[in-house]
Amino acid sequence: MVQWFKLYKKSIQDFKTFYFNGTYPFRSFSPKVVQFIFKLADECGMDNTVKYKCVELYDRFLSEYFIYKHKKIYSKHSNKWVQFLKQCKKQSYLRVMSCMQLLSKYAQQSLSLKLKDIKVILERTGRIYTKKNIRYSEAEVLRIVDYKLNEPSIFMLVEYFIEVIPFTTTDSLHSTCLLLTDFVYIYQQELYDRLQYQNTGYRTYTYSEKLELLDIEFDKITTAAAVVVTAFYILNSTDKTNEELCLYLSNVCEKSFDYLLTISTVLISIINSICIE
Repeated sequence: MVQWFKLYKKSIQDFKTFYFNGTYPFRSFSPKVVQFIFKLADECGMDNTVKYKCVELYDRFLSEYFIYKHKKIYSKHSNKWVQFLKQCKKQSYLRVMSCMQLLSKYAQQSLSLKLKDIKVILERTGRIYTKKNIRYSEAEVLRIVDYKLNEPSIFMLVEYFIEVIPFTTTDSLHSTCLLLTDFVYIYQQELYDRLQYQNTGYRTYTYSEKLELLDIEFDKITTAAAVVVTAFYILNSTDKTNEELCLYLSNVCEKSFDYLLTISTVLISIINSICIE
């Protein structure tokens, strides 16, 4: 398990080098999108592994799909771009179902979604698709994400940290981390926007500034560590334990103690602001 974590850290070290020519990855996360995926996963009987990975896969698909289509359509036929965007919006439910379908086959084979079930679910959204449409969409999503379905979710990293931290863990810690992970996915853009604002003092960014800040928005490791730190705080651990845990995880993440604490503090502030509302 420790070796897996080391390999994962190494694989993401140079991710910035993949983005050039004025394009960069973006998050399609919005509270409505994530809540829809969570509700869909519950209705289909999917576990947390599939639920969180579906959010990540859908986001990754959209990001890479837009970059691919931008090069293919916008640069050559810019007048067709608006039509493409409208088509994407109409197909959003289908794409989410394709992601869920792929991950159910990969990670939860006992509940692998059948074509007839997917067809019925999509009909409830007001969209009619043939089995051929559904198969084609599944294949296209798989191709666009380069056949990679095993990218770790934030919660997978949370579970890793719970296993390796030299502190007493309980079922309450696990369930609290689960709730916090739900919250982080739903309000992820709000979390990263606040962190970027603290770093720059601005709410809008140039391309070069955005590129410099990618390690904040796409750093699932430190986000997962912050979830564990926040869970300990919520469960009323002592100040000494919280400090020791934060120091331990900051070393594992190779981030500063203050940075990890900042993410946790911002996360708590968002929770408080929503509770007040």
